[in-house]
Amino acid sequence: LGQTEEVGKDQWRFVQTANTGAQALYSTPGLLDGFGIRTNSTIKSLSAAVFGQVDWEVLKNLHVLPGLRFTYDKKDVDYDRNTYGGLQTTDAALLALKAAVYANQQFTTNVDNNNLSGNITVSYRPTPKLNAYATFSTAYKPVGVNVGGLPTTSNGQADLSVAVVKPEYVEHYELGLKTKPFKGAILNVTAFNTDIKDYQTNVQSPQLGVNRGYLANAEKVNVKGLEIDGTYQLERFLTLNAALAYLDGKYVTFTNAPLPLEETGHTEIINGVATQVAFKDASGGRLPGISKWNVSGGAEFSTPGNLATKPGRYFIAGDASYRSTYSSNPTPSSVLNVQGYSLLNARLGFKSDKFSIFVWSRNIANKNYYEQLQAAAGNSGLYAGVLGDPRTYGATFRYSF
Repeated sequence: LGQTEEVGKDQWRFVQTANTGAQALYSTPGLLDGFGIRTNSTIKSLSAAVFGQVDWEVLKNLHVLPGLRFTYDKKDVDYDRNTYGGLQTTDAALLALKAAVYANQQFTTNVDNNNLSGNITVSYRPTPKLNAYATFSTAYKPVGVNVGGLPTTSNGQADLSVAVVKPEYVEHYELGLKTKPFKGAILNVTAFNTDIKDYQTNVQSPQLGVNRGYLANAEKVNVKGLEIDGTYQLERFLTLNAALAYLDGKYVTFTNAPLPLEETGHTEIINGVATQVAFKDASGGRLPGISKWNVSGGAEFSTPGNLATKPGRYFIAGDASYRSTYSSNPTPSSVLNVQGYSLLNARLGFKSDKFSIFVWSRNIANKNYYEQLQAAAGNSGLYAGVLGDPRTYGATFRYSF
């Protein structure tokens, strides 16, 4: 994969820091004119797996379902990033300013790994309207490699310790009930606890010289929660559905997390010298992307009819959802939390056994919201937001053969 990226003379405005300020050296003629990087990277990967599961009825209505999976993964990476352009100089101060934008970086790495994971479920169904189950499972997310550039050590060299991302190992416990309490109704309840060792998280580092996000491992995380969902169908003309989820996700141990945005440029006294640090202990902090509360509900009203000569049902439907505030940064940050928001959607159309046609609108209220906030590179204190979709309209036609 080859990639070229280039900046211009005004790029200094986005990389100056509290330490560098608006120093005059940034205005050196030609310093950043046509300054860029050419990156060539290759990655070769191999993945193979065998798996199986059985369903054993131990007693009447009591089933045990064990399963196993063996996985093998291998990855090889060659990364080469070189700068070009800008002012050609040997002045150390000017070179440092250029390095705040782009820096050379080369590394190669290869890794392979295998894993045996499994699960076992005990399911008891005393009546057709009740199914209780318990599950224990182990899972595995393959070893990873970084091909977007690495953070640097205190001497400016690529930190090869994060070139390889260790695989995730998951232990998951789940208890659940699936019920049909009365005619037309379904109610499900699930409680779970998940422990993940070496959790792979995508880090957007503001550190100098890191122009891309990279993957890192958090030593251990925990996610636990409770989910309730149900539907109710009144004859055939009205269907209601609702869901509620409570989730608690946190880093149990993450000692080498990147600094949050508000601590960028933080220095500590090490061996009597003020040294800028790039990592901190985020143990106990919130996991990114997880809202404590998620609520959704919807309704669909339909009536029989024909479209041309095709029998089916005309319908009108709407749904609403809400999620509470969540962290949007690998390391919890006071300025990178996405505020909770609600969305409303609707659709109107006709459906039959073979086809459906309908018009729809998402985010009818045209709610302004962020999906993600993330720190920008360069120690500038800048952060960027990924906006959620505004009100959108459309039409969909589906046909099944």
